[in-house]
Amino acid sequence: MDRSIYTALNSMSILRSNQSVTSQNLANSNSTGFQKDNNTNFSSVYLDRDKGLDPRVLAIQDSSSFDSSQGPKNQTGEPLDLAIDGDGYFLVKPENGKNALSKRGDFKVSANSLLVDGTGTAALNIDLEVITIPPHRKITIAPDGIIEIEPLNAPVGQKIKVGQLATVSGSEVPLAKFEDGFVRTINETVPEPDNKVRLLTGFLEGSNVKTIDELVSNIENSRSYEINVKFITTAKEIDEATASLMRMPS
Repeated sequence: MDRSIYTALNSMSILRSNQSVTSQNLANSNSTGFQKDNNTNFSSVYLDRDKGLDPRVLAIQDSSSFDSSQGPKNQTGEPLDLAIDGDGYFLVKPENGKNALSKRGDFKVSANSLLVDGTGTAALNIDLEVITIPPHRKITIAPDGIIEIEPLNAPVGQKIKVGQLATVSGSEVPLAKFEDGFVRTINETVPEPDNKVRLLTGFLEGSNVKTIDELVSNIENSRSYEINVKFITTAKEIDEATASLMRMPS
């Protein structure tokens, strides 16, 4: 009986993990550039097999992954809104200091004159440095990522180049999403910029989460969890009934 309950509890632990992933996806279904997290993969290990005992199976987290497919391109008309045409990423510098990859292209100039996305994460140039934008009347970003401004004190129409957004095309290097929500290689590094992708000005890539699929997954996880709870309750009742019979006088 102990084994049955243990198996059910183990299953419930897996379901809780997957439920958390589904909830995270639903919460970010409207987030710019969000890439769906996949349910965590688990593998099995055997306990006490080396001691000659009947083995018990424990599920352990094997790996987690994310869906790298492209989200829908939504037209905004804003000059600093950018979407990558095809498979690729912007290179950014999160607050924790580790360079990362991002699909988020809702850029703006921050109060301290840095080019940042909607979360305040700094964009990087091809030298992997943050991009400083001088005072300007107008700013444009070309499809190749080159950033030009019309300086405040320059003649109207005069433009100067202030940098180039760093991008990478679809990398053959395995990528993973980390706890900070950013994508990097499995070695926690980023590929070198190749700037082979084309940028769409006035567009944003939306989340690739399919809400209906996540809602269905959410319902399935809840039902499976309830089944395991009922199983544990039934196992407990059987165990108590068995113990009661064993205490009866002969």
